[in-house]
Amino acid sequence: MVKKRGVPSQGELVVCRITNINPNSAFAFLEEYEKDGMIHISEVSSGWVRDIRQHLKVGQIVVAKVLRVENNVISLSIKRVDANQRNQKTKEYNLEQRAEKILEIAAQRLGMSLEQAYEEVGFLLQEKFGSLYEGFKTSLSNVEMLKKRGVPQKWIDVIREIAEKSIEQKEFEFRARLTIKTYKPNGINIIKEILKKAKTANLEVKYIAAPEYLVKYKTKNAKKGERYFLERLEEITKTKEAETSFELLS
Repeated sequence: MVKKRGVPSQGELVVCRITNINPNSAFAFLEEYEKDGMIHISEVSSGWVRDIRQHLKVGQIVVAKVLRVENNVISLSIKRVDANQRNQKTKEYNLEQRAEKILEIAAQRLGMSLEQAYEEVGFLLQEKFGSLYEGFKTSLSNVEMLKKRGVPQKWIDVIREIAEKSIEQKEFEFRARLTIKTYKPNGINIIKEILKKAKTANLEVKYIAAPEYLVKYKTKNAKKGERYFLERLEEITKTKEAETSFELLS
């Protein structure tokens, strides 16, 4: 079960399981915080609720908004959560469950329990990156950021290794139109050498129509990938053998 430290904040969306239903209220267990909350009948639905049991069932999983936290009593609302918020929170919760499995595997490799993993690094990742999942994604693209935010090196190494196999990374594609003009007798060979440099730099080159070529570069790290792509294009077009230029494409 996904865990969070402390108590939820006002306005926060939480995943709850209905545990008890009374004539004018229902009690729900906040899955992430492992605490109980209360939903008044007036906060169940936007319309008039005659019988609360027609809207809620024991064991039902709902997304609720925290109205207030006073004297250890957490007041919740279901009616104040719209469809988009409910879907987004459910998606985030499911991703966090996947991330918790990564944390559990990492803990096993280090000879620890899941509870110990949360105490050593889990809660830290949530507080510094917003969620376990975002922390693990950062481990794939910016290890230095984890170090700066206090994540122990032993955890960074094992988390990154497991995350690489478990989290599907989005691939980014950068494109440019490359123009090469030369009027020298050995012009064809000059063009071939320039294109060879591009391919050696892992750039994909496709002929459009003389004197233009489409150059593409795919990567899973957008920031570093864009810089690499520009640097390689500048290197390729820095020649006295031909008139070269490039234009980035959206």
